[in-house]
Amino acid sequence: MDVGSVVNQSLIGLHSSRAEIVKSAEQISQVAAGDTSQGIVEPLVNMQQSQQVFDSSAKVLETANETLGTLLDIKA
Repeated sequence: MDVGSVVNQSLIGLHSSRAEIVKSAEQISQVAAGDTSQGIVEPLVNMQQSQQVFDSSAKVLETANETLGTLLDIKA
């Protein structure tokens, strides 16, 4: 696997987890506004899971960036 594909996968992870966080936040705000048709637990759990995916993807992106920098330093 090359560094470019790792960067792409981490960006996909960041994007999809961000979308899930926004979706969960909207569900939580509906409950806070008085819509009791759905519970608050599931959106909170989903938000926490999405945050972990986001953090992991960001760490992968950071590591790929450092690796690329090291490769460039070695090549120079």
